[in-house]
Amino acid sequence: MHYAIIKRDGMFVEGSLPEHVERDKFCIMCAAAFGAGTTAHREYGDEVKEITIKGEKTDVIIVPWQRDLLAVIGSKEDLNKVIEKIKQ
Repeated sequence: MHYAIIKRDGMFVEGSLPEHVERDKFCIMCAAAFGAGTTAHREYGDEVKEITIKGEKTDVIIVPWQRDLLAVIGSKEDLNKVIEKIKQ
């Protein structure tokens, strides 16, 4: 399972990302994507619960996590597994 807990400004907190992923760039772009989605939703009075970036091979799912963000590379099932893991 590959995931990162990210500050809303894009700083990496903890996680496990694939070796080939540039951690800082990944975290900053996840925070930016979540921020853009949040801004768009606020325009019509809604709140973002999840941003999913669909890829050919895998997805990146970004959700609020306490005061930070949780980004998971994988499926909804992977997201649920990561949440269970980090709750412990």
